[in-house]
Amino acid sequence: MHGGFMDNTEVNISQEIPAYERRYRKISEWFLNCKPAYAILKFIYKYMAYMIAFAYILLVIMSLRGTFFSETTPIMLRNSGIVVETDKFLLTSKFILTPFTSFILVSVIRKCIDAKRPYEKYNIKPLFIKETKGESMPSRHVFSITIIAMCWLYVSVPVGIIMLLLVAIMSASRVLAGVHFVRDVVAGFAVGIICGIAGLWLI
Repeated sequence: MHGGFMDNTEVNISQEIPAYERRYRKISEWFLNCKPAYAILKFIYKYMAYMIAFAYILLVIMSLRGTFFSETTPIMLRNSGIVVETDKFLLTSKFILTPFTSFILVSVIRKCIDAKRPYEKYNIKPLFIKETKGESMPSRHVFSITIIAMCWLYVSVPVGIIMLLLVAIMSASRVLAGVHFVRDVVAGFAVGIICGIAGLWLI
């Protein structure tokens, strides 16, 4: 009886713990116990954003230098051809204004939604120290690298595709680290795609 009572108590306690908490604790424990995997995740989480930022700065510099208008590296407009830039400064302005205005839009949206982060909503400890409260959706990190990927996609399809793959990796790291829900990174990606298409191809 005593053993059965204890078993039932353990089952009840397990049922009271939200499924997200149980799943995340298993994920967290695995990374903490597997040092190589933890090191890789930490690198992606902490430093990949800087790599993407460098790629963006490089893109703007190349655009100002007229790289995408030379005969050896022609601009690759794979859309319907409604808008074709004839001036490097027009192209550069798109690469600056589209991310900038979209960033402001996303910042306003997430402040209005003010969704709680996983470590606020559940009793979990993120793998990396994060003290930000609310403003979880859409993920601004994911949005930022997505809009940069879209800028690269506008002038180089191969590079753009590689950048979008990096977006997926970065998105996963935010979820695995416990600082965002899947919905947050999906929303950040979707907004980045929409703003990229609107600002680069349609305007």
